[in-house]
Amino acid sequence: MKLNLKNYVRIAQAAVTRRVPVYAHFGITHRCDLTCKMCGIWRYGNKKEELSIPEIRQMAQRMARIGVVQLSIGGGEPFAYENVEEAAKEFVDAGLNVRLLTNGVQVPRERLDKAIEYGVKNFSISLDSLYPARFDYICEVEGSWEGAVSNMVYLANKLKGSGGMPIINCVVSNLNLEELTDMVRFAKEIGFAISFLPIELLANSKDGVRNWEARFIRHRPEMGLAAGPQDDVAGRIDRVYDALIRMKKEGWPILNSTPYLENSRIYLKTGRFPADGCDAGALYFSISPNGQFTICHRTSHGYKHFLDPDFEEYFKSVEYEYQRKLEAGACDGCMRACWIDTSSMFRTIEGFFETAKLNLVPRVGEPATHDEAMAWAKYDAVDIVPGQASAK
Repeated sequence: MKLNLKNYVRIAQAAVTRRVPVYAHFGITHRCDLTCKMCGIWRYGNKKEELSIPEIRQMAQRMARIGVVQLSIGGGEPFAYENVEEAAKEFVDAGLNVRLLTNGVQVPRERLDKAIEYGVKNFSISLDSLYPARFDYICEVEGSWEGAVSNMVYLANKLKGSGGMPIINCVVSNLNLEELTDMVRFAKEIGFAISFLPIELLANSKDGVRNWEARFIRHRPEMGLAAGPQDDVAGRIDRVYDALIRMKKEGWPILNSTPYLENSRIYLKTGRFPADGCDAGALYFSISPNGQFTICHRTSHGYKHFLDPDFEEYFKSVEYEYQRKLEAGACDGCMRACWIDTSSMFRTIEGFFETAKLNLVPRVGEPATHDEAMAWAKYDAVDIVPGQASAK
């Protein structure tokens, strides 16, 4: 990614102090055109709560002033917000490095072109399987695999030589564990890097009526990697993550740091989150569609609104720092790569240099053509859910 000198200074300050909010996530909408099995955010989409472009312009200018370098615009599906391209431009014009997090399934090419024209050079697209039937089952929309991959190929070729880095976001679950190394090879073939996020699920189906986290995750036991129905769970996880860490060291385009991959292995085997602390609200923060500031997606909305006139003073105050530390310290933890891996980057030398190398080394080679990418689709007869002959 291309950064100006001021942003390099901010990253250096963050590495020393861990007190510069270099990364932010803005869920511009909770609306989505998919109803993915492990995600519940689409149930809360409300166009009336979303900010206007003038309000987003204020947000962009404020983010620049408080030190944000990297902004991810997600959702829901950000392209469900009718003017997301104009919104992204406000952040680009403010000097931020912008990434759009999209499912890519039904996004028109002209909207991708417009976002690129406005300065967006980084896109992340979700893909959880090389089996179209399995991915369509996860997304609950037929044709999701072909739509996502088609737009991946388009973006890879459109962005070639721009300095941008398109990324596949892959949720690791019982459904796709044995596919992960092939997913890395596929990513490289089409000119993408890849990021792996271990699945988080509700333990009980009734948690959805009383748990804030249920807005984001659901009860899907068939997708979980837990001792019980699956045989040799720990062995399966170790074999795959040994291979991923080896590929990372060999230079394959895996975005996750080695410390994060090791933490992912432990989490998938035991359910334990990383114990080395959280920098929510200091290195990174989250903003909801209505502009409400939170230190991360799990926390309550007990903070000032991001557009409150005195927010910048509040953000630097002892009152805010006390509340942030109290809430972050009480959190059970999570495996969100944008949170935990950002901490890995700034807490470990290995994480910092691995991330820097992947971002600074130019991509080489020609991205795959549409036909070459489509040839990776797997249609051999396998259970969509391993161990279950049929899945609906």
